[in-house]
Amino acid sequence: MPIEQVEFNTIITFLGMLCAMAQGITGYYAAYFRKRTALLKTNTTLAAAHRAFGNFATTLYGLGLFAGVNGLIGALTHNEPPLELQSASFNIHTWGSFPVFAIVVWKLWRSYFDKKPLYGKQKWLGIAMFTAWAYTWLTAAVSYYERTQPANLQHPEPVFLLPYEWLGVQLVLPFVLGGIIGALVVRRAATMEAK
Repeated sequence: MPIEQVEFNTIITFLGMLCAMAQGITGYYAAYFRKRTALLKTNTTLAAAHRAFGNFATTLYGLGLFAGVNGLIGALTHNEPPLELQSASFNIHTWGSFPVFAIVVWKLWRSYFDKKPLYGKQKWLGIAMFTAWAYTWLTAAVSYYERTQPANLQHPEPVFLLPYEWLGVQLVLPFVLGGIIGALVVRRAATMEAK
């Protein structure tokens, strides 16, 4: 069964949110629960998981950004996909993606080139990045599902994602799965610290 490009893009965003959730749990545990951001360097379990899930989330964000930019260019140049300036979900997702992009670039710069402020004065940037991911996932999923309904049918029903009737479950699924993964990592990290 073939997958439509827009469903594939939504799945990419789903996986990115899952990774961001798992990374967020490890970051929260170190920086706010334990109040020792250095654990993200010194505890090998936390360090590996935080870095791996962050790298996965970054890669998936890049893939989603590429698809989103192509879609926006197509909408602006030849209305394919449709440029729906009267649609709240289109406007919230599309124009809200610009501040999200700024947060992502700022956090990535700090993470890869100037990490020291992240462990001190800019710990909040991790929370901002998580919030940006949550915004991206929720607005992308709602926008996608809105366009699978007969009143605004632009995409076929999901093949791999849950059907529209299960939208609420689909929206919370990456948070739950990522939270479980993150909790398992934190549990293992706490066990290592205890030893």
